[in-house]
Amino acid sequence: MTTNQAVSVAVADRRPLPHLLVFPFPAQGHLLPLLHLSTHLATRFAFSITVIITPKNLPLIQPFLSSSSQIHPLVLPLPPSSSLPSGAEHIRTLPDGTPSAALIHALSSLRPSILRWAKSQSNPPSALISDFFLGWCVNLAADLQISHVSFFSVSALLAAILHPLFLSLPPPSSTPVSVSPSLPSFPFPHLPSVFRRYVAGNPDWDFTRESFLSNSLSSAAIFDTFDFFDSHYLSHLRSSSYASGRLFAVGPIPPAVPESDNSNIFPYLDSCPPNSVVYICFGSQFTTEPALAAAISAGLESSGVRFVWAVGTAAPEEFNGKGKVVKGWVPQRAVLEHVAVAAFVTHCGWNSVLEGLVAGVLLLAWPMEADQFVNAKLLVEDAGVAVRICEGGPGKVPEAAELGRLIGEAVEEGSWPALRLKAAEMARKAKEAVAEGGSSFLAMEEMVKLLKQATTED
Repeated sequence: MTTNQAVSVAVADRRPLPHLLVFPFPAQGHLLPLLHLSTHLATRFAFSITVIITPKNLPLIQPFLSSSSQIHPLVLPLPPSSSLPSGAEHIRTLPDGTPSAALIHALSSLRPSILRWAKSQSNPPSALISDFFLGWCVNLAADLQISHVSFFSVSALLAAILHPLFLSLPPPSSTPVSVSPSLPSFPFPHLPSVFRRYVAGNPDWDFTRESFLSNSLSSAAIFDTFDFFDSHYLSHLRSSSYASGRLFAVGPIPPAVPESDNSNIFPYLDSCPPNSVVYICFGSQFTTEPALAAAISAGLESSGVRFVWAVGTAAPEEFNGKGKVVKGWVPQRAVLEHVAVAAFVTHCGWNSVLEGLVAGVLLLAWPMEADQFVNAKLLVEDAGVAVRICEGGPGKVPEAAELGRLIGEAVEEGSWPALRLKAAEMARKAKEAVAEGGSSFLAMEEMVKLLKQATTED
């Protein structure tokens, strides 16, 4: 039976569709993967989806609302908070110095409104899927008397180290920090920034710490990753009974709605020979400081390679006619899969990691903050599909000539042959995972069974 037939039968029998409540965290790298997943659940598996969203973030989910009549917003105004300025409802609108913990804590003030809404529903939700930044939703689901599922738009490795970090709170150290003999150690500055910025005794941070720890108590957890890439750390979490050991690796989650494109990149890429372009992007949250932008510019110019550089700040428009600088949103998935693109200089944000793996391009790792050093470890040391060309950090600026040499080498025929072979294999495995019969395809079906079982038990 097709999805449309399933929906038609349910309507004809006047049976309500199984109803899921979805609560994304308002940051692009968190919100988009969960909305793509939610859209697949609505269109492929005949769920009714309600997405909790604040007014200023409603436009961000409009393409998903337009894609299916089974997806509905629950728009709730964010109550005033002493930690947040008025109108700060998204991670990118937080003033400098305001931590993500303030937004995490503030979003919990929506709890009474959500409970009132649920009581008014003739077809109340039978499960709540929330972003792992909102682990406090475990208690919200308990109040609603429904199952809770945590959604991780990050690697299983990140989840595996974040829980013991918040549990034990190791202090800053000059030696690598290890949380388990079966997990890698990291220099303290390379630990996830959401942990390093924790301030004991601060109400927002103490709430956030408990929120992250609560994810382990979920009925299940969904990961935007795939077994071939992340299997060791998925197994570690299962063996520790994290989220009752019910972990579903369903990634790389395919896009459920098309990417928008106002960039005019593709005429340039179409004019370039195959495997001749380096794509540079450090993510939507990163602001390129002038000294760093100058070093990248000099490195690109010295390399002489064709490039596309996605920036959020001012930069030269071209270098000797070789490159293109794009300000604002870039359809990154399509850019990476273009035949002209040979390599990707990436900050190692998780969405970029997955898109780079699927495209099979050479990855030049340049971690900056957040979970990016953890992801770079996965790419460079575990999977062997990337080369680390630089590291970010306060005041860190690369040597332009060396940067140019590495970028130039990335488009040379025959360079880094072992990495290119592994990148091609990883791309094949990523696509096989989400294809019919693949590990992520089967995990999605098992996850759907669990969610529908919650409906029948309601």
